[in-house]
Amino acid sequence: MSESLILNEASEFIKGRLYFVTLRTRPRSSASVHYFSVDQEYQYENFYSDFGPVNMAVLYRYYCKLNKKLKSPTLTKKKIVHFTSYDSKKRANAAYLIAAYSVSLILPVVVDDGVTCSTIDQMSLLVKPLP
Repeated sequence: MSESLILNEASEFIKGRLYFVTLRTRPRSSASVHYFSVDQEYQYENFYSDFGPVNMAVLYRYYCKLNKKLKSPTLTKKKIVHFTSYDSKKRANAAYLIAAYSVSLILPVVVDDGVTCSTIDQMSLLVKPLP
């Protein structure tokens, strides 16, 4: 599948920068597009016979990974495409991750002390380590 066809099929989360798409085969990154998947990296550990969504720790790791890609000097001029497979369980969890990430971009978070944080990065500065 060509790069332009993939981008036409993808959902755009950040205009001209971040996309999400379901693909049958793993595409190769190019000079203008960086592809990545977390299907094998962040797998849901089921409690019973369910399949997700993944827990908050996985969401945080995904947020950090995606932020690192968006801020990377080597990827600044590239479109970033999170792709997933047609496996329904992996697809549902991948969609949850990018949707939750997109919510974090638009909603401020109010923590206990009444401090408003606009990103998870700012919120992590307020988290106190466990004793």
